[in-house]
Formats: sequence, C-alpha cells, structure tokens
Amino acid sequence: MAFASSINNKSLIGIAWHIASYLSFAMTMNLTSCAQQPAQESAQEPMQEPVQATEMNTPPKIVGIVDGCKSHKDYEEWLAEYGVDYKIVTSPVEADSCALILFCGGPDLGIAPERDKLDSLVFEECRSKNIPIFGICRGMQIVCYFMGADLIEDLGELNIKHQKTADWKSRFHTLILSNGEQWRVNSRHHQAVKDVPFECSFTGKSLEGIWELLVAADSSMMLVQCHPERSEMRGTEVEQASINYIKSKLE
Repeated sequence: MAFASSINNKSLIGIAWHIASYLSFAMTMNLTSCAQQPAQESAQEPMQEPVQATEMNTPPKIVGIVDGCKSHKDYEEWLAEYGVDYKIVTSPVEADSCALILFCGGPDLGIAPERDKLDSLVFEECRSKNIPIFGICRGMQIVCYFMGADLIEDLGELNIKHQKTADWKSRFHTLILSNGEQWRVNSRHHQAVKDVPFECSFTGKSLEGIWELLVAADSSMMLVQCHPERSEMRGTEVEQASINYIKSKLE
C-alpha cells in the first residue's frame, strides 16, 4: 500500500507539473503576442508616407498667361471654352505653380520695356524649372529671341499678306507643314523669326518661307505666329493642334 501510495503521489506531482508547464507556456505565448501587436501596427504607419509624397508631387494643372497684354479676354475665353484652368502670371515665381506658360501676342520687342523684362524673367524661370511653353505671335518671336535668334524687324512688301488690315482685322494665308500638309491660318504680324534656335520635330512656313509654326523636338515648347485663340480660328487645324498641345501638358 505504501508503494502504491508513493506511485500515486508521484503521478499526481507529475500531472501537476505538466499542467503548470502548459499554463506557463500559454501565458508566455499570450504575452509575446500582445507585445508584438503594437510593433506591427507601428510598422504599418510609414506605409502611408509614399502615398502622401505622391500627392505632393502631383504636377500642377493650370496654364499661366504672362501679364502685359492689353486684354487677356481672347486667351481666357479660349482656354475656358476647353475647360482649361488658367491664371495671370505677374512674376517669375508665379510660373512655378503652372503646368505650362503662355506668352501672348502684343507689341514689338522694345516698345514695352516692362513687359519685355517680365517675359524674359518668366522665360528664364521656365527653362530652369522645365516648364513647357506655348507662344503666340509676339510670344513666338520673343521666345526665339531669348534663345539667341535674330528677328526680321519688318516684312516690307510681305506685309500686304501678313499684317492685319487697316480696320484691325486679320489677314489669312496658307502654311506649308514639314509633313506636307497645308493649313490656313490668320495673320496679324509685320515681324517674324529669322532663324530657329532649337531642334524641331514639326514646323510650318508660309508660302514665302516665313517661319510660322515650331514644335521643339523635346516637346518643351510650341510656337505659332498666327492667333489660334481668336474666335475666327475655332475648329481649324492649327487651333486644334494648339489646344491639344496645351492640354497634353496638363495630363
């Protein structure tokens, strides 16, 4: 009996030891799991940072119209008609928030010194920050001039085909494009770009050989001598090509 009692006591002690070991193991596992949970949650928090950085780096979706033109109405109405947001740029710093800068038509270089200065400063900002450029009439001439090109100061006898009429209406003529197509454009200028200071992927000349459409090979700029923003040009090839270029820089 003493031997049996001794065995039973030993069995009970063994069972108790196993139970205690199991409970100790279970408690250890539970504590370990609890300790790991906050670490997992904190490890997930930095995953949001790349999303925030991507949102901050989203390119702007607005066109900047460089100030100085007597009336921005035609340009504003043109862009608004296609749902393009815009603002008037009065300093080079303001160009930084724009996806594209539009240099408008206007007086000859040298007639409005303050405007020439603003155009020059905004142009330099565009080039340093890789902001695309769209130039219209004077805008085409000054951009090429800022890049080192010479200008034809007056077209002379060709003014009868290119300069606006006595009552300020546009004249019209044909462009011969580098791909062989012909486009009809309006014309309101007496000066022109003499030579092209950058490599182009697409060009257009008048029948007399005047440069009137230039698209940079790297797509950083598109320059037109005509006025695609005027209502008389709605639906024409050059107007559609112009607005398509502008909108492509807002995507």
